[in-house]
Amino acid sequence: MSRSGRPERLRNWLFCGFLASLLGCAAGGGVTIPDVDGDDHGPGGYRYPSHPAFPAGSFDLARLNVRREKSDWVFEVEFASRIETAQVFLTRDERASLWPQTVDIYLAFADETGSHREALPGRNVAFAAGHEWSRAVVLSPLPRLLKETLEKTVPDAADVFVPQRVELSGKRLRARVPARFLGEGDIRGLAVLVSGTRFFRSFEVADRLRDRFAPDGLAMPVEAAPGECRLDDPQGMGCHFSGCAPCGHHPQVIDMLAGPGFQERWLRRYDPETGRTAEIELMILEAR
Repeated sequence: MSRSGRPERLRNWLFCGFLASLLGCAAGGGVTIPDVDGDDHGPGGYRYPSHPAFPAGSFDLARLNVRREKSDWVFEVEFASRIETAQVFLTRDERASLWPQTVDIYLAFADETGSHREALPGRNVAFAAGHEWSRAVVLSPLPRLLKETLEKTVPDAADVFVPQRVELSGKRLRARVPARFLGEGDIRGLAVLVSGTRFFRSFEVADRLRDRFAPDGLAMPVEAAPGECRLDDPQGMGCHFSGCAPCGHHPQVIDMLAGPGFQERWLRRYDPETGRTAEIELMILEAR
């Protein structure tokens, strides 16, 4: 649970109460949840790679919209600035235009007890006791490869849905999720994590044939210092975010949906010496 002081707990409760009112008033079972502006810095000091595909604000989560449309749920994520694409090598001879963001949406439901405390591999975060999630949706520019990777490296991959079609439009990513995957229960809480996508060595055919998948969930790393960023070089070292201090077991999350100040507080809860990863909480969508 949160270790914040009483005023900050009250502020978080008021923020969650505001979100609950949105849920109650939204037509057709839809909800739009805003995020804090300008907090695309992880625990507070993370910096973007230097590359045209990473313009300022393009990892700054602005809002999440969730709505029901017939037999699907539609998840739409909007960022503060336009999402750019870059030419990325799929093989030595094949390239594709891909965006660099990966968005995880973790969900808990009112009619069931969550069973997962660890986020997906590579994020380096866990959920606090009482904030377990039941199912997750991941919007990725590499849906087929990510699904294959998770199936090989995550025991409970059946609880993760990776839409194979994600629509990119300006600042928004949009995907449909079958209602049968989420069930009919009301959403009790959720978390949204934004990370970069690791492209370098993602398409090594020999490793895939041997079922040797890196247990990083295709998350782009965060390192101490900036480095070269070449998405269009099949022999390059890829890109990374920078600014971890200290480094080691640090979260590889650039932004998350949270009340003012809570993202930084939660993402600083890690310890390189003991190997403890950052501990975060779901945003509870119910009146306090």
